[in-house]
Amino acid sequence: MLALRNSLFLLIFLVPLVASAEVTQASLPEGTLWYLHANLKQMRESESGQHLHKWLDGQIFMEIHEDIGIDINSETDAVTAFSDREQGTVILVEGNISKDTQDKLLAIAAAKGRFAMLEHKDKIFYHVQSSKSSGEHEDEQGPDHEDDLLDGLEHNAYFSFAAKNRLIVTSDENQMQAMLDNGGKITGSRSHEGALFVLTADRTFVQAGLRTDRLADDDDGWRSNIIRNTEQAALLISGRDNLLAVQAQLVSSDAKMAESIGGIANGLISLQAFNSDLDPRIRTLIQNTKIEVTDNVLSVNTVIEPGLVTTMLSD
Repeated sequence: MLALRNSLFLLIFLVPLVASAEVTQASLPEGTLWYLHANLKQMRESESGQHLHKWLDGQIFMEIHEDIGIDINSETDAVTAFSDREQGTVILVEGNISKDTQDKLLAIAAAKGRFAMLEHKDKIFYHVQSSKSSGEHEDEQGPDHEDDLLDGLEHNAYFSFAAKNRLIVTSDENQMQAMLDNGGKITGSRSHEGALFVLTADRTFVQAGLRTDRLADDDDGWRSNIIRNTEQAALLISGRDNLLAVQAQLVSSDAKMAESIGGIANGLISLQAFNSDLDPRIRTLIQNTKIEVTDNVLSVNTVIEPGLVTTMLSD
């Protein structure tokens, strides 16, 4: 079960508001703390995304299939996860989720602890609560940081198949009811002050964003100082001319800090760009990497040969 738990957690955080659309600021609730979105259908059908999808299939989807017999590769088109300040975590899985898969998930949930079938306006949803008490989820190293990010979703969750071609998972009953009222779609708040920054592209594979005050900051020194002075971070992996385009942005509370980080990164690129000992593909990647700083925003852009990504992830 530990392997299964790690696989599910990795799936949520590496692949994770619909299969035909990307995440935008307008599609996220106002109090969003972090978001992750993965368009698996787009990966499968795009030449530039197939390598990334193949790695996910071999490293994550296959393990889940071996553990519980659920074929994520064929049944899932998109995964979106986010956390809202007011109502906790939501995970939305979209695709042709078979009756067999639904039955297996219900069986797994029923075996975890207390399990109940509930109803909202003639729509069925389920509540599963781990039989362990909250105090038992800590080990010798302290609290479970996975649960910290997921608002305890591992131990207390609501889920439903009532919306067509959607599996909805929430950590709050009111949020589940709101999702069911909206046909399984996430209700955003449109543009608003302080919204999480969202990077978009025509062919989006993975999007992610985070308010960095949720990160643990236990270390001293330069890295700790960066975290303390960072307000947001955003990531986008997309397809561009049969290559993978990677964009990242860091929003700092201190423009001088952003400028310093950009200067260090550009210096490292300059030092390594002509290193003859590097793999030629790595050297090309470094040469293609552009770092820019505008006011308090640090931007990183590069393009990667898709096969190189799977090689790097597998090493």
